[in-house]
Amino acid sequence: MKKVAKKVIKHKRPSWDEYFFKIVDSVGSRATCDRGGKGCVITLNNRILSTGYLGSVSGLPHCDKIGHDIENDGNCRRTIHAEHNAITQALNYGAPLEGATIYCEIEPCSSCAGMIASLGIKKIISKNSKK
Repeated sequence: MKKVAKKVIKHKRPSWDEYFFKIVDSVGSRATCDRGGKGCVITLNNRILSTGYLGSVSGLPHCDKIGHDIENDGNCRRTIHAEHNAITQALNYGAPLEGATIYCEIEPCSSCAGMIASLGIKKIISKNSKK
């Protein structure tokens, strides 16, 4: 009986950035404000510490249920940014943020960027830079 060599199919593993951005997209699908759908992932040494998505403050009504409350600058007052939610989750569970990396859909706003810097998160990787 003749042995037939099997063709080896090479599996291309995603880079760490590609992998975490897929998770950012998945987390963003849980957003409760339909104006953004943004997600965020915080990692340390390529391990996920926390995730967050654009949504209302915990326990308050969601935009997708009662509508938006738009400020003059076009932002919705009902929502907390994905970065803020991810940071809050990490702090609530005691995750160490010093030296962490944060993955987000767009560059963080100035408030979130300030929070990120003050907590010792060392690297921001955004999928779509603001133009």
